[in-house]
Amino acid sequence: MTSYSNPYRPTPKELLMALLCLVLLTGGAFVAAWLTQEQATFSLLPPGGTSADMQPGQRLDLHRTFFTVWAALILVTPALCLFPFRDSSAQAGRYWLAFWTVALLAFLVHFYWAVGVIFGYDWGRISHTARVSAPILDTVFTVWWVADVLLAWCYRHDAWWIRTQRVLVHLLAFVLFFMGAAKEGELVTSRALGIAMAVAVLLAVLARATQAMRRRQ
Repeated sequence: MTSYSNPYRPTPKELLMALLCLVLLTGGAFVAAWLTQEQATFSLLPPGGTSADMQPGQRLDLHRTFFTVWAALILVTPALCLFPFRDSSAQAGRYWLAFWTVALLAFLVHFYWAVGVIFGYDWGRISHTARVSAPILDTVFTVWWVADVLLAWCYRHDAWWIRTQRVLVHLLAFVLFFMGAAKEGELVTSRALGIAMAVAVLLAVLARATQAMRRRQ
């Protein structure tokens, strides 16, 4: 295990840019929810359900839940795209951590609204609604993401287990965001965001692989 100064810590300017994106997107999510609260933008019926599991009075909070996860998806996309380049470019590594962190903050807002506001921390309801496809996995992922961000900011060792778990949590983030948006999304916009994220990440991985091959030649 070799100690090292944290190469991923963003500069104040880089972090400020990511935080500005966070404020704009999460703020925009709340504005969009307020503007559409009288519209049936998202269904009160769970997927495949025959009776509503949400009351009309919950529509504003339902919209906040959906729009904030869209914000998190948009913010996590540059983090996932930059992740393969974090060791080959210092700037890419710093921007990766900046966006990985702010995407987590946006996702925590979504998680709070879904678990705390919509379901009132009632894990029985959460576990038995078709609206939440994998509650245990989602919760494990959220805790894991928090742990990885804390490690990235605070732990100054390049241990193999940190690198391994970081790859795995990024793969899980990609799968869960893609499945939640592209496969399970109610709206065309949601599916388009999921597909756009997938295309962007796959292109980034391909570009990194091409870069590595050229350096070996």
